[in-house]
Amino acid sequence: MTDNDDFTTIINRYFQNDYRERGKIKWNGYFLSDHTSSLTKEGIQRNAITKKLPAISLNDAQDILRHASANYHAVTVQQNIKDNEGNLIPNVTGLINGFSELGVYIDHQFIAFEDIRTVVRKKESN
Repeated sequence: MTDNDDFTTIINRYFQNDYRERGKIKWNGYFLSDHTSSLTKEGIQRNAITKKLPAISLNDAQDILRHASANYHAVTVQQNIKDNEGNLIPNVTGLINGFSELGVYIDHQFIAFEDIRTVVRKKESN
């Protein structure tokens, strides 16, 4: 056996028996701080529980939506839809893009009138 064969045997034995892969730990240094902070923020949003707001009638909700649309005000809409754990889904906040016979579009997201629990006009900041 030559020195080269001994070295190959030692290396093979090392990787078969002794080497421990560090897995994800070795890649943590490649994550940028903004990526890490966005993952943290996303986790917080995903785990946040939506606080129930007082329910209003559909006519009142539609009046608020029409007024906000005409005056370019942002609104927050809470829907009567629950997730798998029984919590309300997150509120939708934004400007009204338009209406249809069945609902309203807020920031290009459709919300059916029958699902609306409440509508709150966002206060303008000066």
